[in-house]
Amino acid sequence: MSTAVSKNKAAGVSRHSGSELDKQIRRGKALLRELKITLEDLEDRRELAAAKKRNTGKPGTPLREVAKELGL
Repeated sequence: MSTAVSKNKAAGVSRHSGSELDKQIRRGKALLRELKITLEDLEDRRELAAAKKRNTGKPGTPLREVAKELGL
């Protein structure tokens, strides 16, 4: 790499303030957290749909019995 290219790249980095980069990093991390939550929700929905399909036609457990087992 030539020094001219190297100097231009270095100059490009210095145009962004540290606080602007920090803001972008915080926004990126927040977006990743939201995506993770969304993916977990989608996985839960897929598991629920599979369980419903698997248990179609099977007798369920009465709510009172479940509450009693859980001590509610």
